[in-house]
Amino acid sequence: LAGFAWFYVYHALDWGFRQIGRIASLTQRTIYPVLGLLAISAAFLSPVFGSNTTTPEIEQQPTDNDAMSAIASGVEWGDMVIVSSVIIGAATFLFRKYIFGAKPAQDLTIAQKAAATQKGVNAAVPRKEYDSDRDFVLKMRNAGKNVVVLYGSQTGTAEDFATRLAKDIQSPAVRPLVLDPELYDWQCLASLTDVELVIFVLATAGEGEATDNMEAWFNALASDPESPDDSDIPEFRRADGHELDEDMPLQEISYAMFGLGNNTYEQFNHHARVVDRRLLALGASRVGERGEGDDDADIEEDFARWKEATLPLIRQHLGSSTPLDSGDESAPEPTWKVVEVAAGQQARTKGEFFEGAVVAHDSRHPFAAPVTAAVELTPSADRHLLHVEVDLAGSGMRHESGDHIGVYPTNADEEVDLLLAALELLDKADVPIAARATDPFAPQQSLFPVETTTYRAAFRHYLEIAIPVPRAQIKSLVLPFAHSEAARSFLRPLAEDKDAHAATVAAGCMTLARLINAVRDAERQAGTLGEGEEPFALPVEAAFELCPRLQARLYSISSSGKVHPERPTITAVVLQYDSKTEQSVRAKLGSRRCGVATNYLLGALRYLRGDRAVDLEYVSSAPRSGFLVTDNSQLPGSDASDVVAIKDGKGYAMQSFTVQPAQGSSTNVRELTMPVFIRKSAFRLPADNSTPIIMIGPGTGLAPMRAFIQERAQAARENPGQPMGTALLFFGARTEAHDYMYREELENLFEDIKQTAPESQIITAFSRDQPQKVYVQHRLAEHAELVYRTLLNGQQKLNGAPKAHVYVCGDAKLMAKDVSKALTALISEREGVSEEIAAKWVSDMRRLSHYQEDVWS
Repeated sequence: LAGFAWFYVYHALDWGFRQIGRIASLTQRTIYPVLGLLAISAAFLSPVFGSNTTTPEIEQQPTDNDAMSAIASGVEWGDMVIVSSVIIGAATFLFRKYIFGAKPAQDLTIAQKAAATQKGVNAAVPRKEYDSDRDFVLKMRNAGKNVVVLYGSQTGTAEDFATRLAKDIQSPAVRPLVLDPELYDWQCLASLTDVELVIFVLATAGEGEATDNMEAWFNALASDPESPDDSDIPEFRRADGHELDEDMPLQEISYAMFGLGNNTYEQFNHHARVVDRRLLALGASRVGERGEGDDDADIEEDFARWKEATLPLIRQHLGSSTPLDSGDESAPEPTWKVVEVAAGQQARTKGEFFEGAVVAHDSRHPFAAPVTAAVELTPSADRHLLHVEVDLAGSGMRHESGDHIGVYPTNADEEVDLLLAALELLDKADVPIAARATDPFAPQQSLFPVETTTYRAAFRHYLEIAIPVPRAQIKSLVLPFAHSEAARSFLRPLAEDKDAHAATVAAGCMTLARLINAVRDAERQAGTLGEGEEPFALPVEAAFELCPRLQARLYSISSSGKVHPERPTITAVVLQYDSKTEQSVRAKLGSRRCGVATNYLLGALRYLRGDRAVDLEYVSSAPRSGFLVTDNSQLPGSDASDVVAIKDGKGYAMQSFTVQPAQGSSTNVRELTMPVFIRKSAFRLPADNSTPIIMIGPGTGLAPMRAFIQERAQAARENPGQPMGTALLFFGARTEAHDYMYREELENLFEDIKQTAPESQIITAFSRDQPQKVYVQHRLAEHAELVYRTLLNGQQKLNGAPKAHVYVCGDAKLMAKDVSKALTALISEREGVSEEIAAKWVSDMRRLSHYQEDVWS
């Protein structure tokens, strides 16, 4: 008993000292081993103190032999077993690191594992000793730089901003290096000096979370997620052994900060704000104000304003006298050097994302998943609503309900040919090329994930070519190549006037190809070029820099990982709209704009259902592979952007896509693959099925709710005697007749759930089925009694955050906010408390992960 008592005291002290934090390491080195030895000693001696020997009637002084006999007679076989077990268990626990090795690091990131694997070390072992390869300060100095730009990026936007920022501040006195923090140790931050600078460009992911590649840094700086300002002081280190101040270890470093977020989310720019506060608390000095970009408004303009205010201060801090904008419109030094390689060299043209074997599939190494199903969910509706299913068998990837699936789409052939023609590359679109960094110290030495590709494959698979060109990049990367007055007169307002840019480029979704064509139109309208003037031509190197890397699109998985472990499904509406600007109406390809990923999914559906698909290997003299899915008989064989688009019965433009059939498929069997990966999410069902759930998922926001419902229904079927909490689904769409997706399946699943949770039900809101628009938030108010009873979960009164879980998925800008307000008002009315108190309870639900959102804008 004494041994067990010491064992629990040991654990209690362990927990307590870990909370203290700063003295924990000293405690573990000194007090813990002593306590462990005491525990072993007490365990060994417990049979002596607990022996059943009887007290002798005549008290006398025992001899040594008598004492040993008494001890021996008091130890039974059962006691020996217990004593031995305790001793072995305690010793095993104390020396577990030596017996089993160090505990695998649970938070090693993908890149860290990959780097460890390349170095031939165990990727599961955390790095505790100094590693010069992971010292970003050393790397910066070896490269002759004095500024390091670290980006926290989930979808690539922050990485793109960081790269552009580095180019903007480049000067003889300001020499930046852009690095991915995932590949470097945060402990080295304290090694920076006052003549160096670190710039953070940090996006916020999910519900106020750090991006995957900043996770280790964020966890170190903000070790207390509930109260980041109360976090422990991290143990930084300096390579020169310089002693750091205990409370302000970063007092010698300076930094700048720009955050990227969306103000429709409650935790707007939380990642950047927390890191900023922690750096200041640890003694660092910020140069300028913290910038905050809002993707719901105009993040490009937010970035431009921050740069305008902060970059002069950065230059001043580093002793540069070069002004931010000298008025120089000369062509900038290219970031990439494009080399047309020998014709005999094999080029990768199928959209490969890596070369060689892969240990684990992730966002950098997506899995080529066979598409097993692609169907229209609402054939009679005036929109294309798709259900797409892929097979993960053999990938090693698993998903849980609430996770996301990332899909790398393919740009439409019309958009690819439009850009190739604008850059005057159509005649050599299939020439093998390599794009290499001009800076030998750049962290990314190759623009593409493969060494050699072609112009066509680069624009089809690897670059974003269907987005509007940012104002700052028109100024820095397009205007310098305008060598005629007509071209400069057209471009300068778009580069310098944010209102002109918003009205023409942003509103018209003027892509790079459309911008080039518009400049040439302006030159044609101006007539003959003046003396010394040249027609506008943009080098391909500039085009590669203007087009960010093509990013994966994330979709909430609409199937349960428990019910369908290897078959995640996507539920998506195909996006197409008409731009009404004057430029877009006159432009080649017209005013129709098409979402890249959803139209790619529609192309996959058309291929699988048997629409016209031409085998490119046999109809093209160029080395092209795959099938061109097109309804236009003129394709392939001509410039796809010169062919009049065909529209389907719903008025959608039928874009053309080159798809790659699944390996081994025949011409008689339509099979294809698409590159995918699984992104883990915190959007999770409660572990206890008896916990009630309220799901609000209008439109495609139904996706994760369908997964939850499948899981609850399976649990009800498999464990009919187990208690199950009420499940309420609030689903909204435009019309019941045309837009009620998965109706029959949902009704059958709820019949299963009702067997153990009889109040479970689907509550619908079809906004266009009556004169007055009705949305899900209205239905919440109408069913207030049922919702409140579900929130109570058997209690008489709430008196705080409800124990039931609420899930919201869909539009962040309006719906999610309206639902939150409706729930707050409902709780306020039913509990008889003020809306402020009810709002506090809802906020507490969020903090406890009882109110979760998976929303977008």
